[in-house]
Amino acid sequence: MAISPSDSAAAPVRANRPLVGIVYMIGGVFVMSVMDAIAKFAVGHVTSIQIMGIRSTIVFVLMIGYLASTGQLAQLRTRRPLAHLLRGLAAAGSMWCFFESLRALPLATAIAICFAAPLLMTAYSVVLLRERVGFHRWTAVVVGFAGVGVIIGPEAADGIVSAGAVLALGAAALYALGMTMVRWLSPTESDVTMIVLQCFVQMSVGLVGMMLVPGSFDPVPGPAWIAIGVMSVFLIFGQFLSYRAFRLAPVGAIAPFNYTELVWAAIIGWFIWGEWPTEHVWYGASIVVAAGLYVIWRERVRAREAAAAATA
Repeated sequence: MAISPSDSAAAPVRANRPLVGIVYMIGGVFVMSVMDAIAKFAVGHVTSIQIMGIRSTIVFVLMIGYLASTGQLAQLRTRRPLAHLLRGLAAAGSMWCFFESLRALPLATAIAICFAAPLLMTAYSVVLLRERVGFHRWTAVVVGFAGVGVIIGPEAADGIVSAGAVLALGAAALYALGMTMVRWLSPTESDVTMIVLQCFVQMSVGLVGMMLVPGSFDPVPGPAWIAIGVMSVFLIFGQFLSYRAFRLAPVGAIAPFNYTELVWAAIIGWFIWGEWPTEHVWYGASIVVAAGLYVIWRERVRAREAAAAATA
């Protein structure tokens, strides 16, 4: 899954180069889509908890090595360790749910369901950030979840939801919680602190899980090692591109391009596994994307109104 617009909240430097930002965002989404496709390959060879433990360890070691070599380890000091722990647990749960959903669902379908995350962030913001959400945005949230029902399929109307869909929804819910906490933590915590400590918690959960799940320390097949290693590099690269995009351009200009992930996932899924989203997935995804874009637009309207009121 690609990075959410909320991640920009912690960026201390902002520019106004929308075209360059859009290019970075599309590149970041593409890289993360390829990483998700590699994850779908990897879950066919190892458990999700193994992927989490091994990948997070590789990423954590690479990031700590980079920070140590550039004298930036001091940035990892934090005033809110418990909050970072909770955010990391949400991210770890989201990762596990998403990997498991890939066992049961086509890549594009799992990603389409995860598009519910920005809508859930709107709901979470009321509780965590004490933000006021008006009628327009609540309506968009309701409509968006109707779109999720369409993605799941006609059986959703009868209350029948597949295990894969439940896992994808769980991934979206936990991802949205973690990303909302970024905005909550951003007044006191840096990007580096949030990224590295999240990775540390994911690594810890993964390694402890490997100790508890039988067979987790069995030899990992060579192709799985390669897949997890490539995923680790792609995760760092994709996050770099996405964070850079939010630093270079306003959120409203580049956030919509996060939804290009469905296009990339559909193409990759068709090319590798012969999967192509059914009509109800496209219809539902269109509803969810439209609702998400409406929420973004309403956020911009609300921000303009607040700015105008402050200067009046």
